[in-house]
Parts: sequence; C-alpha cells; structure tokens
Amino acid sequence: MVKSRFEQLKKKEKLARKQVVIESALALFVKKPFFKVGMRDVAEEAGISPATIYRYFPSQEELFNEVFLQSIATVSKEFQAMVLKDKPASIDEFSIKFIDHLIENESTFQMLTYLMLQHNEQNLVMGRFNSITKIFFDLFEQLLLRHGVEKESARIYSHSYIASITGILMAFRHYPKDKTAIRQRIIKIITITSSLYTDQLINK
Repeated sequence: MVKSRFEQLKKKEKLARKQVVIESALALFVKKPFFKVGMRDVAEEAGISPATIYRYFPSQEELFNEVFLQSIATVSKEFQAMVLKDKPASIDEFSIKFIDHLIENESTFQMLTYLMLQHNEQNLVMGRFNSITKIFFDLFEQLLLRHGVEKESARIYSHSYIASITGILMAFRHYPKDKTAIRQRIIKIITITSSLYTDQLINK
C-alpha cells in the first residue's frame, strides 16, 4: 500500500513537471512561430536542462503535438458553450470566432496544417488529433441541427463548412495587406460562404 501511494505521488509529480514544459512551450509560441522554437528554448523558458525535457517528450515533434492538442481541447469548450446556450450562436458568429482564434494563435494554425498533412494513422498523436478535429465537426453539426437543419444533411455540411473556412484562412492569410486588412478580407469571404449555408439550409 505504501509503495502504491509512493508510486502515485511520483506519477503526479512527473505529470506536473510535464505540464510545466508544455506551458513553457505555449508561452514561447505566443512570441514566435512554432518552427522557430527549439527544445533548448523551451528548456530555458522552463528553467531546466534540455536533457530533462527528453525524459517527458522523446522528441520535439511529440512535445509540440501535445501543446497543440491541449490548446485546441481548451478552446473547444468555448465553442461548445456557443452551441449549447439557450439561443445558439449564428453560423457567422461561430465561424468568426473559429477564424479569429486561428489568426490570433498563429502557431496553433501552423501546427494544425502540419498535422493535417500527416498520414501515419498508427501514431498515437494522430489518433488524438483526429479526435480533436472530430469535436469541431460535431459541434458545428450540433449548431446546424439547432438551427433546423435536417439530421441527414447536417453531418456532410458540417465537414464541408469547417474544411471551407479553414481553406479560406490558408489561402488568404498572406494577403498582401496589414494584419487588420487580412482579417477583414478573410471575414468578408467567410461571411459570403456562411450565407450560402444559411440561405440554403437554415429554417427552410
């Protein structure tokens, strides 16, 4: 029993140290793109040696993937609140919040596109990534259902729409203007896109 409690304590301490590394990486991603952040940078931010990081994350890729997954899992709760409140958010509101999150968190968007290009389905991280992306498909499907879209249509339109607005961001994120103008351009295109779904699907 004593050994079991001791092992549990060691496990909790290890998880706490691991979380410190993750939060240190997140702090750095606010300052610069994830591909410019190295393990040595994260170690310095966390106040530990680079070798110590590898006790918790065998590779830089695994660390960055874990950071991305935690970031998305946290923000998904905000989207869930938008869908489940008494008067659900409009498609425009959901879309703009989704895009604003990715614009304001450039490193999250970079990791999102990187993971989308990975094809190793046996990878544990990819399995978790697919579960996270499914959350957004499910949430948008629920939003469509709450706005009166028929169930047999909601799923495919959810996939179509989330893919569309992500693609819009990818296409126009380097629009040759300042950051404010880029956002305005992207929002304008997304508003046009959402109107297609609104006009054709909601409250027919």
